Amino acid sequence: MSLLRQLWLVVLTSTLLAFIGGFAVNLTTARQYLEQQLFAQSHDGATSLALSMSQQNKDAATTTLMISALFDSGHFRLVRFEDTNGQLVTERRNDEEADMVPAWFIRLMPLHVEEGTGMVSEGWHQAGKVTVVAHDRFAYQALWEGALTFLAVMFLIGLLSSIAIGILIRWVRKPLNELVAQATAIGERRFMTVQEPDIKELRVVVNSMNTMVNRVKAIFNEQAAHIDELRTRANLDALTGLANRDNFLGRLRQTLGDETVAPQGALLLIRVHDLAGINRALGRTGADAFLQRISQALRTVANNVSDGLLARMNGADFAILSPGASPAESEALAKACLHALENLSMEGLAKRHRIAHIGVGFYQHGSSEGSLLSSADRALAVAESQGTNALVLGVVGEDESASINEWRALLDRAITNDSFELATYPVLNRTGHLIHQEALLRLRKPDGTLHTAGQFMPMAARLGYLIKLDLIAVELACRLLVHSDADIAVHLSTTAIANSGFLEELHRLLVQQGEASRRLWFEINEYSLQGDYARLSRLCTTVHRIGAKVGIEHFGRQFGRIPALYDLPLDYLKIDGSFIRDIARHPGNQQLVKAIVGISAGAGLQVIAEAVHQRSEWEVLRELGVNGMTGPYTTEQFQAQFPTVTP
Repeated sequence: MSLLRQLWLVVLTSTLLAFIGGFAVNLTTARQYLEQQLFAQSHDGATSLALSMSQQNKDAATTTLMISALFDSGHFRLVRFEDTNGQLVTERRNDEEADMVPAWFIRLMPLHVEEGTGMVSEGWHQAGKVTVVAHDRFAYQALWEGALTFLAVMFLIGLLSSIAIGILIRWVRKPLNELVAQATAIGERRFMTVQEPDIKELRVVVNSMNTMVNRVKAIFNEQAAHIDELRTRANLDALTGLANRDNFLGRLRQTLGDETVAPQGALLLIRVHDLAGINRALGRTGADAFLQRISQALRTVANNVSDGLLARMNGADFAILSPGASPAESEALAKACLHALENLSMEGLAKRHRIAHIGVGFYQHGSSEGSLLSSADRALAVAESQGTNALVLGVVGEDESASINEWRALLDRAITNDSFELATYPVLNRTGHLIHQEALLRLRKPDGTLHTAGQFMPMAARLGYLIKLDLIAVELACRLLVHSDADIAVHLSTTAIANSGFLEELHRLLVQQGEASRRLWFEINEYSLQGDYARLSRLCTTVHRIGAKVGIEHFGRQFGRIPALYDLPLDYLKIDGSFIRDIARHPGNQQLVKAIVGISAGAGLQVIAEAVHQRSEWEVLRELGVNGMTGPYTTEQFQAQFPTVTP
């Protein structure tokens, strides 16, 4: 039973006991008072009648007349005259009961009326005795009316007291509910503070809870700052602040194998001309300042590349990864980079005609890192042989791009004909057991071939189809739940989770699945959130009511402050694959992953590593405490355990 309900019960019980006690005391006191008044009336009546009869003749007519005169007043039940021998001379009696008073009340509160007597004398001799008993019907009437009045007053007082107590309890309930919500959130490893109430006793408790929460948040903030420091130290170039070679190659490997990104793109290798000569001319400090200006100029251009990455590969080499870029777009990007670098000549930092060269390599989904880097390097060598600032495009693969109208027709037909399907990839825990299946949406074309999500999702975003496709993915995942015991993870776009209509439809689908919906996991790309975690919180609120899980994928890709994990009602994180590449040979990323595992454990989150390609990476991640892993190596492990299961 809740505290407030117990308080209500105590108040009601106390009020009821007070009412019963007051009612009993009131009626008992009134009855005693009325009995005394009735006795006084009986005694006074008997005395008065005896005195009057003593002064009159004692004949029967006179005696009867005087007794009748007293009795006819209606206030007496009995008036009797007896002679000195005790013989009845005359008597008048009225046994009527009070007609306005219930019989049960008379039985409950009986009045005991004592008789009054008076001696009648004749001269010096006693002539007889008068007995008078006052009638109790008026007393019962007064007692009944008094009881009704008392009940009415007590009811009014009780009503007013209940209203006052209700207001008081409502006033107390708000801080109590906030305190309970805070305690519940802490139990779920979500740390929130509440406003201190005006109630002194509760204020002390809330203040203590808030102090504890703030201390925990301070610890988390220190850990988050430590993770940012580790990530910066291990993955950023110390001089320019750009991604370093290891981070770039890790991101490149994940991009080439990730079905959710664009299936083609470009790699730009940019080499600053004669860095050694610049170093001799300007000195080390001047050369460092020159490289910083180079990086600033390139950053200005690369910031316009969607989901791109700019890195410093070594002393004089920079690289830009541009997923989804066409040959024409890649050439325009390279020209923009050369133009930005040529402007540095106006600052006197380099010669305009020989400042940098650019080689561009193109890739398709599934291309190898080595072949792409070799292609871009060959193009760079050709550009350097031309002498002046130059850019050279590598071999361009087959262009399968379609017009926007063709894509619209293809997507409309696929939606109408239910031509979408899910491809699943296993996510395994440290012991090799399945955590869930990661489901990726695919589109089957009329010729039977498949488009990966990275091929059609960018155009679907341009056409405004993301919400429809996300709902289709959820519906297909729900169908999988019926035929599989495994949990299913579904990717959702930030466009969809920001739409209230999508959240309502998602909730409806989950309710239809009943208990099976608890086996759904929903993932959001951290980079696409762009720091707007309010949208993510709304999604968490929607699906947590059903029991499903929510997580962030590609966690850590966006450099900057790590989101306050204790403020997000998440269930898991998937560490970006750029930190996993060759982690066995990268102590900095090992420290980073270990720190992420530590802070996530404190927030009650599972940590899953993306893009695990090698056994050495698997073994190191196990030792670092990662809860689960996904990628080509985990797929091989899963197929080795279950050769009949095709992901």
